[in-house]
Order: sequence, then C-alpha cells, then structure tokens
Amino acid sequence: MTTTWRPRIVLASLMAAGLSTAAQAQDATGDWIGTVKTPGAELTVTLHVKTGANGALEGHAGSPDQTPDPLPMTDVAVKDGTLSFAVPVVQATYAPKWDPAARAWTGTLTQAGYDMPLTLTRGKVGPRPTVAGLDGQWAGVLAAPQGDLRIVITVKTGAGGTSAMFASPDQSPDQMAAAPTRQGDAVVFELKGIGQFDGKLSPDGQTLEGLWRQGGGSLPLTLKKGG
Repeated sequence: MTTTWRPRIVLASLMAAGLSTAAQAQDATGDWIGTVKTPGAELTVTLHVKTGANGALEGHAGSPDQTPDPLPMTDVAVKDGTLSFAVPVVQATYAPKWDPAARAWTGTLTQAGYDMPLTLTRGKVGPRPTVAGLDGQWAGVLAAPQGDLRIVITVKTGAGGTSAMFASPDQSPDQMAAAPTRQGDAVVFELKGIGQFDGKLSPDGQTLEGLWRQGGGSLPLTLKKGG
C-alpha cells in the first residue's frame, strides 16, 4: 500500500471547444463530456463553456468521478477550428480540433507531462444510481504504516441519486468522490485511480467491517455510522 494519501485529481486542462471559423465561436458554448484513460483509472471529464459579460469565452472543467467541485479554466479561446484553454489548479491543458463528422472536439489532454487522448461530445453527466441504506456519516481509523489516519465517508441520496464523499482529515481538508455500490450486505466505496473500501454491513446497519485496498495492498478498516 502506498503511503501517500493526498487526493490527486487526474483531470487536465481541456481547451475550450472551437468551431471551424471565428464567427462560429459561440457554438463552443454549452456542456461537453468525454472519458480519459489515466495511468490509474478511466475518468469522466466534463466541460462547461459560456460567453462572459465582456463577450469573451469562459467556463470550468470537471472530473465528477473524483470531485464535485468545478475547476476554473483560463485563457479560453477558439481560433481556426481549435479550442484552447488551461485549468491551472490541476496543471492541465487541452487543444482539441472540431471534427464535423463526429460532431466532437478531438485532441490530447496533457497534465504534468502526461498525454491522454480525449474526445468531447455535447452532453452532461447522467444521474447516479440510488444505493439504499447507507445515508449518513461513516467514520473509522486506518492503522496505516505512517500512523493512524481518520477516515470519514459521507453518503447522501437525493434526486440525482446517491453520492459519497471520502475524507482523510489527518492528511488533507480535501474531499473526494467515492462511488458507492451495494449487493445485500456487501458494500464498496471506490475512489477511482486511488483505492477502495470493501466492507460488510452489520445486521443493524450501523457498522461496516472490511478492508481498505490501495496500491496492491490492503489494511483492515471498520467504519461506524455516526462515528
């Protein structure tokens, strides 16, 4: 198991979608979605572009598999069929060209020197699955090699389905998305590209007993509801 727990968003800087001529720049506005294969996982990437008050393009990117927070873009522009922008918070860039046949932006997303092919088409992230019986805050302590680490997973179900947020407050104030699944008393919280918790729900629904798996290793972890 690795000893580094600080969340790392493997998003990148998409480069705002652009059409074949400057006169068509407004067609880059709207919502775009695609998938990148990172070294650790396959991640959904989203992009929202709009025209700002000064007439220039602006917007934000997203990696909903890892964080619900929007990632502000800078230097958004469209020129000669290429959209360009940066996402400084994750040190990423993306400069796709418009593919009329596919009706998509096609290019390479670059982050920290790593290149990832990315195609964006119009669309938004759909609703999440609904997972029953897990809503609430689950907390426990992981006996990691570097010392005990508190783990907190907060689960909420709403109109858009069930979401879960993972935190390790002894290492960082940041939270990361942890996709929940359940089959009977078997429960999984997956942090894409990082690790996952596999647990068994107690008959009273108050305890999850299981393992945290990361980097090929595993450690026992017990999470208690309301803990």
